[in-house]
Amino acid sequence: MKKDLLYLKKLFSEPFRAKRAGGQTNRNYVVSFQAKKFFVRLPWESVLDRKTEGKNILALSRNKKVQRILPKYFIYVLSKKNILNTKNKTQYDLPDGTMVTEYIPGEELTMRQFRQKKYQQKLAKLFYTFHTSRVKFVNTYNVFRDEIAKYRGEASKHQLGKLLNSGAIQELRNIEKKAEKELKSTSKGVSTHNDFLLQNLIVDKNNRIYLLDFEYAGFNKKGGIFYDLGYVFRDSFFNPPRIQRKTFERFLSVADKVYKKKLDRSQIYWAVITALLVGIWWGVLRYSSVPKKERAYFRRYIQRGTQGALRLSSEIKKGGARI
Repeated sequence: MKKDLLYLKKLFSEPFRAKRAGGQTNRNYVVSFQAKKFFVRLPWESVLDRKTEGKNILALSRNKKVQRILPKYFIYVLSKKNILNTKNKTQYDLPDGTMVTEYIPGEELTMRQFRQKKYQQKLAKLFYTFHTSRVKFVNTYNVFRDEIAKYRGEASKHQLGKLLNSGAIQELRNIEKKAEKELKSTSKGVSTHNDFLLQNLIVDKNNRIYLLDFEYAGFNKKGGIFYDLGYVFRDSFFNPPRIQRKTFERFLSVADKVYKKKLDRSQIYWAVITALLVGIWWGVLRYSSVPKKERAYFRRYIQRGTQGALRLSSEIKKGGARI
């Protein structure tokens, strides 16, 4: 916290007040300064390409269609410069990826809200707005190359035996190979978020939903929109309460109407499994980097994700995942 306060002092002149915000991947703060509030993200992930993320944030800030579903961006630090304002010559002695945005008063989209049809409609429309925005992300995105392989490779440097037995590790590798084969590639591709956690969706006082956090965004040619749609179901395996299958199916039926076509259920469920693999290996890295008192949470996180991936894969084989 002390180090983070030093960083915040380089962004805001005193006096200001800072309150820790949620999030697992980065250190996030709500800063009150000159009668206004800002959201500040201080980056943690070392495996992410901040140059790519910065260019994607710049593309988002220039795309008019997505403005109504995003907070305003003020600062994105890259090589000590704010790339969102080329006229600003201030040198920021801060980590690449430090970001300041508009603070949206509200709450994370809850499971209680997700079960309601009106919020399912709002969420499906947000997905559709984003997927049809043609925002010009600079990077092609392949979840197997850009996340699973990287996280699994880093995780293998740690003592996996403390978290997963050898049989489970091998089975996860087998599932990964099957998922990579089954999840279709397209030559056209689509700009996708690739991290549609409920905690990345904020509902304001007027019940508008805003989309946050584009660390993993990119021009997706492996899974496309199905990966984003599946991600909603994925996170409930890690963090109860679980989304029931019938609730998720109701959401997909709503999305069918918004997209004006029957969305491929097989691709969506393979995308769920793929996203579970991302979370498992990411969880191993987090387990290895957090204080001991936090490790029990990540142990459960990894175990829940593994059980979910194994069970859902088995259901698909038996034809029980409604695909």
